Amino acid sequence: MYKEIIEGRTRLLVPEKGTFGRTVAGRIKRSPVFYNPRMKLNRDICCSVVRALKRDVVFLDLLSGSGAKGIRVAHETGQSVHLNDASEDAVALIEKNARLNGLDNVTVSNENANLLLQKRYGSFDFIDIDPFGTPVQFLDNSLMAVDKHGVLGITATDTAPLCGVYPAACFRKYGARPLRSEFCHEVGLRLLVGYAARTAAKYSYGIRCLLSHSTEHYFRVYLKVFKGKKKADASLEELGYVYYCRKCLEHEYGRGYLPELKSCGCDGRYEVAGPLWLGRIQDAVFCKGVVRMSWYLTDPGTERLLEMISEEIDIPFYYDIHRVCRVLRTSAIPTDEVIQALEDEGYRATRTHFSKTGIKTDAPAEVVRGVLLMTLSFLISHLAIMITTLQAVRRIHLPIL
Repeated sequence: MYKEIIEGRTRLLVPEKGTFGRTVAGRIKRSPVFYNPRMKLNRDICCSVVRALKRDVVFLDLLSGSGAKGIRVAHETGQSVHLNDASEDAVALIEKNARLNGLDNVTVSNENANLLLQKRYGSFDFIDIDPFGTPVQFLDNSLMAVDKHGVLGITATDTAPLCGVYPAACFRKYGARPLRSEFCHEVGLRLLVGYAARTAAKYSYGIRCLLSHSTEHYFRVYLKVFKGKKKADASLEELGYVYYCRKCLEHEYGRGYLPELKSCGCDGRYEVAGPLWLGRIQDAVFCKGVVRMSWYLTDPGTERLLEMISEEIDIPFYYDIHRVCRVLRTSAIPTDEVIQALEDEGYRATRTHFSKTGIKTDAPAEVVRGVLLMTLSFLISHLAIMITTLQAVRRIHLPIL
């Protein structure tokens, strides 16, 4: 039923896929314990984040499943960890995994997640919320159970509503309007952080985003909370809206409780998304610390992602170069060429982990379009010179008949 694997530096018993037989009705029985191997990077980064905090914490793995994350945190960071799951089968597997790694710094409970949080007011320094779907139903009680200077690690796998595929579902869950666009993943992540900021403010908590990333099918954010009405008000001032024109790909953003009436300079119609978080979604110093603390991990993809995030300009939203080129009806231009051209013009520009063809820059949209056209013109002229040179070389070496 279970197989042993090694993840990070931790031995884990996890459900063996396809070995659970059939029910009386002939249907395939699913594993009674949840384990997702695709979330390994999530667990890698979580362990590195806990190590980068450089202080003792009591860590709560709220929805533990097989216990992979909580057991890894306990084994790889040495912190005290409490693992909880409503499934008795999951709790039994968690206890086996704790014994397998010889851990004496873990406790386990078999309770409804929200009930546990309500009973443990202010008991945890770090609460990890990693559900299947939306985390919103656990956020209020988590804010009550976390220490006044604690950290919340929040995962959202309902990216379709947050990215604008199901706007009604997004409004129902997060009280915000999404935007289906080339930078929808960043909009979705900022909607999640914005919802967390509004929820925290109800209880006089402010937030600061330490680290966030959009990976595969989920968003992940690490938020440090601060107790106090002024902290809460300061966080609410980081909320606002993004305005997007599909005609020219211009996007603007502005802070405020309500969206403004705006029109695009190209006479196109602005679409509005929000309220969302417009503050920083990375703490550069903390991110570099997380990179340093990930040295022991064997997956190079984790380190590459963390390094890209730490070097990324923390400016809201990005331009997808291929999308801009399609609007301009030009050939695609290498992303690195565009970044170099923008830097030559005196602007900041970097790649972004949100998109392989995206760039973050403080240059306005008209400058980005102009640089793309200028870069394309340079590449075409350079190619023409190369072709002319090759033709001349061929004529020189043409044999005499």
